[in-house]
Amino acid sequence: MTEKIQKIVNNIVERDFESFKKNLFLVVSEKIEEALEERRLEVSSSILEADDPAAAAAEADAEKQALFVDPMMAKEYFLKDIDYKGHTITLKTLGTGIGKPIISYIDAQQFEVFTDKEIAEKESKQAIDRLIEKGITDIKNLRKTPEQLKMEAEKTKQIQKSKESEDKESKKEK
Repeated sequence: MTEKIQKIVNNIVERDFESFKKNLFLVVSEKIEEALEERRLEVSSSILEADDPAAAAAEADAEKQALFVDPMMAKEYFLKDIDYKGHTITLKTLGTGIGKPIISYIDAQQFEVFTDKEIAEKESKQAIDRLIEKGITDIKNLRKTPEQLKMEAEKTKQIQKSKESEDKESKKEK
C-alpha cells in the first residue's frame, strides 16, 4: 500500500495527473473492497452466532445502546429535571429532530405528552399545584373526578375498618 501512495505522491510532484487519478482510484477501490469484505465477514459471523442465544442477546443490547439504530425514533432522551415544591419533574424528548414530542414525568410517573418544552414545564408545575391543593399523592389520581376520589376514599376506610375489626377479634381469641 505504501508503494502505491508513493506513486501517487510522485505523480503529483511530476504533475502527471492522469497517472495520479488512476493510482488514486486504485487505492480508494482497494480500501472500499477491504471495508466491504470486513463488513461481509461481520454479517456472516453474526448470522452464524444467531444460534447462540447469549451472543444474540449481547448483540441486541449493543444495538439498543446505539444512538442512531432506532429508525422509528421511539427512544426517550433526557432533557432536564426540575424540583418543584418537593416533587421532581423530568422532561424527556421522544426521538430527535424537529417537532419531537416532550414527555413529562412527575415523581417518575408519566404525566403527559406535550409539543413544547416550556408548555410541558408549565403544565407539570400546575399539576403539582393541583396535587398539593387536593391532597392527592398519586399522579394517576389527578385525572379522576372528585366523586371517584371520594368513593375510593370510602372504600379504603371500609377496608381499614374491617381489618381493624378482624385484628380486634383475633386479639380477643388469643
